[in-house]
Amino acid sequence: MIIGETLKKTAQEYGEKAAVIWGEKKLSFSELYERMNRLSHGMKDLGIKQGDRVALILPNSIQFEESYLATVNLGGIAMPIDVRTKAQELRDILSDAGTAALITTNQFTQLVEEAGKGLDFLKNIIVSGYEGDKFVSYEKLVEQGTPEEMEVDIKGDDEALYLYTSGTTGRPKGVVLTFDQLDLFPETINKVLDIAGEDVNGILLPMSHISGPIYCNISIVYGMTMVIFEQLSPDSILGAIEKHGVTWTHGVPPIFSMILKSPNIKKFDTSSLRIAAMMGMTVPPELMKAFQENFPHTKMIQGYGLTETSPLLTLTYLKDADRKMSSIGKAVPRAEVAIMDEKGALLPVGEVGEIVAKGPQIMKGYHNQPEMTAEIIRDGWFHTGDIGKCDEDGYFYHMGRKDDMIITGGLNVYPAEVENLLAQHPAVGEVAVVGVPDEKRGAVIKAVVVLKKGAEAGEKDLIKYCREKLTNYKVPQMVEFRDSLPRTGTGKVQKTELTK
Repeated sequence: MIIGETLKKTAQEYGEKAAVIWGEKKLSFSELYERMNRLSHGMKDLGIKQGDRVALILPNSIQFEESYLATVNLGGIAMPIDVRTKAQELRDILSDAGTAALITTNQFTQLVEEAGKGLDFLKNIIVSGYEGDKFVSYEKLVEQGTPEEMEVDIKGDDEALYLYTSGTTGRPKGVVLTFDQLDLFPETINKVLDIAGEDVNGILLPMSHISGPIYCNISIVYGMTMVIFEQLSPDSILGAIEKHGVTWTHGVPPIFSMILKSPNIKKFDTSSLRIAAMMGMTVPPELMKAFQENFPHTKMIQGYGLTETSPLLTLTYLKDADRKMSSIGKAVPRAEVAIMDEKGALLPVGEVGEIVAKGPQIMKGYHNQPEMTAEIIRDGWFHTGDIGKCDEDGYFYHMGRKDDMIITGGLNVYPAEVENLLAQHPAVGEVAVVGVPDEKRGAVIKAVVVLKKGAEAGEKDLIKYCREKLTNYKVPQMVEFRDSLPRTGTGKVQKTELTK
């Protein structure tokens, strides 16, 4: 996808239709196209050129969309970075990429100054809401830039995105995606879910991860209105769905669980919401059922993928939504997904192994890390590190991370199986299962549980519940109760924190 050409066509066709809504602020496609060009030209006037890396340290906002589009419109490489990143982490990322420019808001200038100190390659810091002389004013850049179309020769295999993910080595991993790969999410969502221009997308996830670029891409491809929720509180989300007629959204289970806790669900008209996808981690089937009971007009589906896979590999087709609720879906168009054993042999239906994939979705590689790239892409297969199985209909089931698998007494236990069972207990609100080192058995199983508000259950109660439904070696030997589970910025449980 060539962003400038795509948005130009959409602006010509949809003109004054709302492209993005954020609280009381709204931009039409014509306005978005003009502001994108103004910002691109303003950045070019600063000396930012095609191929330069531009870090985006921005919260969910209109400025994020404008900055992302303007960067890739210029032929630059956009680098969305979580605003919760600490100074040293940010410095490592900026250094790894050789970042030429950075766009942020007044709120994060102290973080940026600390992280960027002494980095000579970081030539420009552009700040929204800033009026001094130390940094470049975002608003003045947009105001002074020409609205003319940006002329730049961009090829499909040029690099468009660096998306940094956490690594076990301590060194940041920059996932490299190309301009051609920007087309894949819009294509998949349209073909599998029949989502197009008349739909309205509600944004629940941080735009600073891969979600931001893919939301922006699908919006400008189909002329689809994008609603950025101002706050992630249940009533704020439900109110925005009602006000703007949001038709589809996707998020991680904790967000949907939070919505279900609102006592005001029935006070909002959410009949426009036809699709809600739970993604990003193992999803408890009971949570999906509970959400559908409260939103009977909404099809509940799952999808699966990684930043390295642009990001979708599997998705549940709407016609199968009810009967395949516990599945992460089947392979999306143009992706080949399979289950592989540790020796590299593909496994038949029903066998458990690692989820692997091929196709144009797979990243170009990790920036400046050819060894790590070669380690994860072997013989053409991308190794996800996730454990799963496939049924006779081609639907896949996620059973946890490969490195989360618990080997107890020489037997393999997949945490997701135990977690999904415990999630069905009427007193359990959230649960995570981990292995704790043990001299005799190698590891024993521990369940960390957050009880529902007002509910009561003891360790013996939950162990007995598991013993009635699981093979003995899969039953937790201990249960720890907590007020909450530690999570990453994208909502994933930090299991390493639970083994301590």
